[in-house]
Amino acid sequence: MLNLCKYFSWLLLTTNAVLSFVPTSNSFGVPLTSATQLSSPESFSRNVVGAAFTRNSDDITTLKATATDNMDDAIDMQDVMDTLDKALNAKADNASKLLTMINDMRQNKSQEELSIFLGKILEKVDDSKPFWTRIRVMSKLSKRARLASLKRVLDMSTPTATDDDDEDAATSRRIRALVVALRSLVKTNDDGTKQASSIFSIEKAARKDAKQMVSAEDMESRVPEGLETPTYEVIVKRPSFEIREYQPFSVCKVPMSKPRPDATATDQKVSQPQLSGASSFGALAGYLFGKNKEEKAMKMTTPVLTTGEGEDKSMAFVLPSDYWQEDSLKNAPTPLDNSLVELKREDVKQVAVVMFGGFASSKDVESKKEKLLKSLENDKDWMVSPESEKITLAQYNDPFTPPWRRRNEVSISVVPRS
Repeated sequence: MLNLCKYFSWLLLTTNAVLSFVPTSNSFGVPLTSATQLSSPESFSRNVVGAAFTRNSDDITTLKATATDNMDDAIDMQDVMDTLDKALNAKADNASKLLTMINDMRQNKSQEELSIFLGKILEKVDDSKPFWTRIRVMSKLSKRARLASLKRVLDMSTPTATDDDDEDAATSRRIRALVVALRSLVKTNDDGTKQASSIFSIEKAARKDAKQMVSAEDMESRVPEGLETPTYEVIVKRPSFEIREYQPFSVCKVPMSKPRPDATATDQKVSQPQLSGASSFGALAGYLFGKNKEEKAMKMTTPVLTTGEGEDKSMAFVLPSDYWQEDSLKNAPTPLDNSLVELKREDVKQVAVVMFGGFASSKDVESKKEKLLKSLENDKDWMVSPESEKITLAQYNDPFTPPWRRRNEVSISVVPRS
């Protein structure tokens, strides 16, 4: 039930089939109901999305005159930094304490105050450090070296800027990267025990992912537990891609370029509807969570799929396996009139796939696409299917999964050359 609740939260906070803080899309800051609020300190950050870190600089500057002084009176930043250091040194209780503190601030204070608090932590992290802190193994021994290691992790995990970024957007991305890093310091196991990770091990994993040294087995392990995903068999492995044969599955999909005439009735409400992709996301989220003729909510699945480009671009969620059989899709909830949500059963198909970690920025996706198409041009056995030359981007993880634990895929339908 906890996994299901977490990923209901994920769907409400994800759009354009990408992370809420990824440069190729935006967070729409969907309001969460009490049913989707998460109580564990490790999972609170799934809800700190969208409006939480999108205040303009004038608002924050005005607030700082009072909020910062009040915060200094109420919170001992030295104690906070001591707690952070212990958390970076694989002390699970301290990591949970820090996350609980941030969660309490999110619930009981303004978002501006939370942003300022996290900004003060960032100031300490980004301060200049002695040259010897560049030696990564020193993070096992030194407080300053651990902060330097955290800074390097943030440098690797902060999404790159987009053309329309301003200073506020850059700060927002950095703060979100900090929350992701803090959250990765501790994990609650199924039995309730806590498992801590040091910043040294996190930086090691981040560097490995950044250098694309991750094995296929590691990528396979990044699929969230407890969620259904389409079934496939790897039939060919190449150095840079693999050929899979997928068994039939069903999706709900919606065009991303067409507005709906009655979005208020058909779409899940989002707080930033003016952003690109918000409309199509709202329609699918609305359908999945009960805005259908039967008013039936469904289980969450993975991955989220984005296919095509321009006017032909569509977004899709995989339906639960109850509706994958040829004669069972008709039993799926009926989309509301004018929602533009379409139900479709995907037949058996063979696809070429490139897996990769990170944030799946537009630059990353374009690079993987070109690499895959070039590889297929030179492959003696397989070629792009003439019936479907559209690229699909699949993303498996929730918005606050760190980039070194994320699984993304670029794929295209293929056929044997013979």
